[in-house]
Amino acid sequence: MNLTEFQKTLLRLLEAPEPGCPVFAEAGGPGIQLERTGEEWHVRLKEPAMIGRAAMLLEQNRDRPDGWSCRETPAYGRFGVMLDCSRNAVPKTENIRRLLRILCRMGYNMVQLYLEDVYEADGYPYFGHGRGRYTKQELKELDSFAAALGIELVPAIQTLAHLGQSLKWKAMASLVDTGDILLADSSEVQAFLGAMFDTMRECFSTNRINIGMDEAHMLGLGRHLDLHGYENRTELMLRHFRMVHDLANAHGFRPMMWSDMFFRLASGGEYYAPECALDESIAKTIPADTSLIYWDYYSLDEQIYDRMLARHKCLSENVVFAGGAWKWSGFAPSNYFSMQLADRAHHACVRQGIGEVLITMWGDNGAECPTEAVLPALYHWAQLCWQEDETGEERARGFRAACGGVWEDFLLPDELAFTPDNPAPGRMAVNATKTLLYEDILTPLFSPALDLVAYESHLREVSAKLAGAAERNEAWKGLFLLYGALADALARKASVQRALHPAWKKRDRETLAALCAAELPALAEDVRRFADAFRAYWLSNNKAPGLDIFDLRIGGQLERIASARRRLESWLNGEFDTIEELDIPWLPFDPSQTKEGHADIPAPFWHRIVSAADISLI
Repeated sequence: MNLTEFQKTLLRLLEAPEPGCPVFAEAGGPGIQLERTGEEWHVRLKEPAMIGRAAMLLEQNRDRPDGWSCRETPAYGRFGVMLDCSRNAVPKTENIRRLLRILCRMGYNMVQLYLEDVYEADGYPYFGHGRGRYTKQELKELDSFAAALGIELVPAIQTLAHLGQSLKWKAMASLVDTGDILLADSSEVQAFLGAMFDTMRECFSTNRINIGMDEAHMLGLGRHLDLHGYENRTELMLRHFRMVHDLANAHGFRPMMWSDMFFRLASGGEYYAPECALDESIAKTIPADTSLIYWDYYSLDEQIYDRMLARHKCLSENVVFAGGAWKWSGFAPSNYFSMQLADRAHHACVRQGIGEVLITMWGDNGAECPTEAVLPALYHWAQLCWQEDETGEERARGFRAACGGVWEDFLLPDELAFTPDNPAPGRMAVNATKTLLYEDILTPLFSPALDLVAYESHLREVSAKLAGAAERNEAWKGLFLLYGALADALARKASVQRALHPAWKKRDRETLAALCAAELPALAEDVRRFADAFRAYWLSNNKAPGLDIFDLRIGGQLERIASARRRLESWLNGEFDTIEELDIPWLPFDPSQTKEGHADIPAPFWHRIVSAADISLI
């Protein structure tokens, strides 16, 4: 009762369930207030769009008795997530709509789309070519849908570095300084950036834009050096920023940007250096309408957040904090680790009076981890923002109301990383789901540091749990089938690795023959089954371009399994006296870590995993 037309539309798009009894809504209060009075609910809302989270709370608490009430006041005025659309996986618009509905129920009111080159820029046909870029119409429709849910859709682009995918084309060569960095002080670059802003203005209704400008460490040291000679890189950076800032303003945008470049300039080159003196002159170069985003996805020391936030506030009054929902270190998520970090960062943000928080979901090195796998981390952040004192039962009910899934089941994919040397809540650097899958059968780089017997047993147990989860979560069945297939493939790989190399040392012909006849073909079949599940999930949720990289990687793995079988058969048949690859002694990837009794393997990139040989880009 008493809903505005906006709220009626929001609830319809949200596909909210009927509450089962009359609900009376009115404006007012500091956040959301719910009260059960007899057979009625009374709801007070500070903002009209809060009806989305209120609907989740009503669903979660529909059985509460007469007189029950709750009050929630958000800790942040702007509370959002960043969806990475630029690491090969370009989410289908219907997939983004589903995510927007979930985020609305959780109480988020902002989403940034990290786009890099996956959108149209008039006059630049190679920009995003072959990458599944969004059409202008798709972006306009997403913007309208988000607005109808009370969510501000903010474009996050790059205006200096991280543009390697588009700058690799010969047609774009005149825009390049070096690598993925644009050529500063170039009229052609200014025109190129103008085309970017033209698209953003045409497609988004917000007046805010993330202009990126992070990690341009080699700025001025490529073609700019050839053309103009060496010059002060701080001045070069600031000139480029002023040009981008003016372009943003001319298009009606207030910019925000990652703070690391400015912070490095102000602190003498270090980002996480809270004790360094700040150059106050840098603060004077930051316009009043520009927000600095302090990003930290790693710190377990709460004091680091406090110090870094305080120092950012010395540079600008407009400080945004960006935390992370870890989905970028392989196929498995790291929800437990993300939640550990969230607890520390949130409390520091509250103490420092930070009014805007952004949770990033990067997809580094191929976007192998589905976005939906980190829903627990996003839900945890939402509860920190709205309601910190949640019980376990309330969390389970709330997560089901928001996401339509079982909380405990959604934490199961994390267990793929909780291998025997890495118990929960987990360490961020361990990514056996990727290293074990992609490392070579004959010349493995990481297995020497792993307890493969324990790994196999652990992964079989996780596979069984995931099979049960697939039955309990009908809406997310494909996600759990994907992870179950991955667990099976990894378990088989561990089994083959632990048998092959000891058998070769002993020249155990019986075991080696059995591996050829049965185990290696079975491993190939498990890998194919996982690949089929991965492809099916990808094509259901993402545009097709980008899947080719997974196919190339998994195809290489399958070919190496076949090659290992051929090499063993040739030796067993007497065609060769030895197998050179198997004669190479095993060495741990990091001896110091192995001595500590575990294997923190910092190898999130495919090219560092598959071979000791050089996979050269030149």
